[in-house]
Amino acid sequence: MTIEGCVVRFADTIGYIGRDLEDAIRLGIISKSMVPGKCVKALGDSNGKIVYNLVTDLIINSKDKDYIVFSPETAEALQELKKFNYEYIYLNKKIKKHYKNIKRLYEFLFELYLKDIEKENKKSVIFKNFLENMSESYILSSQKAEIVRDFISGMTDHYFLMMCPEKLTKHINILR
Repeated sequence: MTIEGCVVRFADTIGYIGRDLEDAIRLGIISKSMVPGKCVKALGDSNGKIVYNLVTDLIINSKDKDYIVFSPETAEALQELKKFNYEYIYLNKKIKKHYKNIKRLYEFLFELYLKDIEKENKKSVIFKNFLENMSESYILSSQKAEIVRDFISGMTDHYFLMMCPEKLTKHINILR
């Protein structure tokens, strides 16, 4: 991989690992006390702390090198947190039982925002909450479907469900 490709992969992990943890805690899928102590000690117990600690560690350990790297301690804690997230969040039966419904919601939002872009509906949240802050080069170099994908993938679970019509989400109760 190029150094740029590595940066993108690191940024992706840094961007989702803590957010997914916080979403799962807020939704009652896991409790804060379930998070491995080693991870909390090394990375923190909130998305903000996790992002700060991962970015800081990455900068300190990559400075003056022609590659990017976490410290061994941080890399080990991050691996353990990823393993924890997979076991208790991503593969959780409470989440998996809603997969088909969530897929339909994703498809609904995808089509809605794609139409909004095609019709240049400036009142749509994809314009107001996403494209308004994007660079001209991103907008010009990205296909409409890529823009919609990027917008939806950046949503928290709560925001995603909030953007869907209530009649489509009333049967999805992850807390049950």
